[in-house]
Order: sequence, then C-alpha cells, then structure tokens
Amino acid sequence: MDFEIRSLLTLINEGLTFFLVFPAIVLLGLYLTVRLRCLQLSKLKMSFSYLIKKESGSEGNISHYQAIASVLAGNFGTGNISGMAVAVTTGGPGSLVWMWVMAFLGASIQYVSCVLGVKYRGKNEEGEYIGGPMYYLRDGLGFKKLGAFFAVLSVVGALTVGNFAQVNSVSLPLQNMGFNPLICGILIAFFVGIVLLGGIQRVAWLASFVVPIKAALYLGTALVILGMHAEKIIPALKLMFSAAFDSKSAFGGLLGFTVVKAISSGFDRGLFATDAGTGIVPILQSSARTTNPIIDGVVTLVAPFLVMLVCTATGLVLLVTGVWEDQGLQSTNMVMQAFQEGLGHSFGGYVVVIALVMFAYTTILAWACCAEKAVGYLYGTRSAQRFKYLYVLLIPVGALLHVDLIWKLADISISLMLAINLIGVVGLSKEVIGDSRKYFLRCNDAVT
Repeated sequence: MDFEIRSLLTLINEGLTFFLVFPAIVLLGLYLTVRLRCLQLSKLKMSFSYLIKKESGSEGNISHYQAIASVLAGNFGTGNISGMAVAVTTGGPGSLVWMWVMAFLGASIQYVSCVLGVKYRGKNEEGEYIGGPMYYLRDGLGFKKLGAFFAVLSVVGALTVGNFAQVNSVSLPLQNMGFNPLICGILIAFFVGIVLLGGIQRVAWLASFVVPIKAALYLGTALVILGMHAEKIIPALKLMFSAAFDSKSAFGGLLGFTVVKAISSGFDRGLFATDAGTGIVPILQSSARTTNPIIDGVVTLVAPFLVMLVCTATGLVLLVTGVWEDQGLQSTNMVMQAFQEGLGHSFGGYVVVIALVMFAYTTILAWACCAEKAVGYLYGTRSAQRFKYLYVLLIPVGALLHVDLIWKLADISISLMLAINLIGVVGLSKEVIGDSRKYFLRCNDAVT
C-alpha cells in the first residue's frame, strides 16, 4: 500500500513538472528575462550593493540584509545537501544543468514576485508589515479566493517542505550515528520554538548571524574537496552536459537516466532549493525596510545565485568522488560518504551533519514565518500565534516518515504554490516592467 501511494505521488509530481512547472517557468521566465534585459545577471552587482545599503526614510520591520538572510535561511536548507543526492540518483548528472536553467529563469519570476509583494503589502494588528502572493492576488487582481487558496498551500508547503523534509534529512545521518530520530526531532522542536515565538525580528536576527557561518563552513569544505580533485572537475562538467542533452548517452542506457528524468529532477530540485517563483520569498521580503519595491526585487537576485553555488558545489563533490553511482546510498548519507571520501577523513561526514543541522534549523524557522503570515491572512493574528505551537509540535513527525514520501509531498506542494503565484505574476507583470524601467532610467542604468 505504501509503495502504491508513493508511485501515485511520483506520477502526480512528474505530471505537474512536465505539464505545469517546466513550461510555465521556461515561457514566463524567458519573457521576463527578455523584457527586463536579463536583469538577473545585469543587476547582480547592484543587488549586492543594495544588500548592505541603508535607505533613509524607509519603512519596515527588518533590514535588507536581515530580509535576505531570512530568505537564505529558507533557501539554504537540506535541499542544497540531500536534495542534490536525490537529483543525481533520480535524474542523473544532467539534472544539475537543468537545475541551473530553472534557477536562472526562476530568478526573473522571483524578482517580479518580490516587487509585487512589497508594493501590495500592508500591516497587521501588531504593526508588522505583511505581504506576498495572497495580497497581490487579492488587491492587485481582485482574486480573493485564489489568494486564500495560495495561503492554504503555503501552510501545506511549510509543513512538508519547510518542516517534515528538513527534519527527515537531519534524522537519517543522526540515526546512523546511533541517535534516536524521535529524540532528535523533539530537540529540534524545542530550539525552533525558542526562536519562533519571538516573531520575524528574532528569526531575522538569528538568520543574519547563522547563515554566513553555515554557508562558509559547508561551501568552504566543498571547495577544498574540489581543489583536491581538481583534475576531475572538467570531466564531471562534461558528464553533466552530455547527460543533460544527449538522450543516447551511456548513462541513459545503462542506468535508466534520460533527458526527461534529468529535466524533471533538475527543475524539482532547483525549485525546492531556491523557492524561485513559489511565492515564499516575497512573503519574507515584504517585512524589509524600504522606500521602493524595485529595490527589494533587485536585492533578492542575490539569493538564487548564492544557492546555486552551494548546490553546484554539492553536486560536483558527488560526481568527482564517484559516490553518486553507489545505489546503496541515499539522500544525506550519500553526501556524507562523498565528503568523507573527498577529504579522506571522517571529518568530512561531521561537517555535513553540522551544516545539515544548521541548514534544516534555519529553514524550518523561515518557513514557519511564511506559514504564520498565511494563517494570519486567513484567520487573523491570534490564530497565527496559535499555529506556531502546532507547527513546533509537528516537527518530530518528520523524523518518522519515509524519505521518498516526504520529498514527493514536498515537490507537489511547491509546484501547486508556483502555479497559483504565477497567475499573479502574469497578471501584474506589466506594472513591474514599467516601474522597473522608470527606476533604472533614474539610476542612469537603463534596461531598455
């Protein structure tokens, strides 16, 4: 019965990817990339400069840096680690190339979403700035019911993507080290509760401190491994591109990997890792102190770029060490083995575990904030406060669920979120394109 459920979810997920996610991101992403003059690359330098720039007369609850740290807290999750193992085992090395394609095109969609999130944001009863797809669907397009539906999907996504998937990925290696997964889940729930009950300001403060540390620890170790296996990087890159586009490659026939699987896995993992286009990023970004929504959109261009660096480093480590071909390993355990073999020391495995715990911890917090805002949109601030306790209580459940079941539910959730958010992006994209051109012209950095 369990196998049949997972097979059905796999079928649903692949259908959503090929008939919804893939064409939507490609078509809309290409359209916005052209109309905004490849903004995700041309404005990347501006994005980094705005990240640390303070605006006079700005309104909001947190700084741009704290807002992006909160976004990266959600993006730098287990999808950057265990998700890459899932990608290469289900879609082959070619999935890493399609992951980049998704992130590149998705960045333009994310830009528009964040601009709209700030443009149509408001305040709740406690004076906090709140925004996101539910607000611009309702106030920008008049789609009140669709906004409510997105809010419901955000709660489901937070429980699957931001909660269960994170805890499950952490519990796997800890269980192999002799720890009880349920106890691990309870401990994570305790530490999440301490910070979460303090609101978005406390989460943003923690994220601004933890995100640079966890990124430096994990990415730094991955780069050391790649440096030790530098001669294998070029062959690994060739393997990635040949597997991504050549349906008759040796890997397609030998291991069952095809271009179709590479695209499906790459887009799923890219979407999971970056959240580009799903609507979660504009919810977090809407709390930023700002004077112009365009600035917030530009600032968020940093996030998918940094996330893809971490994901690519993970994928290359799996390839240069050859661990990706070991069918006896899955998820986090595969990455641990790759880091151990890459460094030639068990220390590599401990780095993965430490990074994974930090990645999962901050991701759970970031998604909890999104779910809280969604519940607040549906039922008010008091219900949102009560939801925090439910979210924390459900954390240990993720440690007990089957890994395949969790990833499939997570992928389906964010695919549906993306579909609803894109309705708002398509309907209001002309506003953002017009506002963007006016702003960049004033900055003597025109995109036309």
